[in-house]
Amino acid sequence: MSTTVLEHTIATAEAQVLQLLLAQDVDALQAWLSPSLFFSDGAGQWLGAHPFLTAWSTGQLRISALEQGAVEPLVCGQLTLVSSDVRLRYADAGGEHARALRLLRVWATASNTAGVHLLSIGLLPPRLV
Repeated sequence: MSTTVLEHTIATAEAQVLQLLLAQDVDALQAWLSPSLFFSDGAGQWLGAHPFLTAWSTGQLRISALEQGAVEPLVCGQLTLVSSDVRLRYADAGGEHARALRLLRVWATASNTAGVHLLSIGLLPPRLV
């Protein structure tokens, strides 16, 4: 897959993932996620499965808005790194919440119908503007 095609494929995948998160479509989202999806924090520490995603997939958390700043992709062979600042609004048993953070997503080429899947998500502090 050429770099341009891969960047377009991942941009499409990211838009689809965003829509599925907002629609609370757990089953459809699974098609985009690697079976070994893991999260890491700003220090690079492995977090494994993130409780936020678990709460979302069980209906205990609902995302009401997810806005991205400028998206920065970097293709590295079979992997593509994508980073952006994100503003997230969600509700859980504790009420409504807002959070700003920077997400570093690692997409890998895959043999699924989309040709890519989300391998890892790094949770970082937002950039200071």
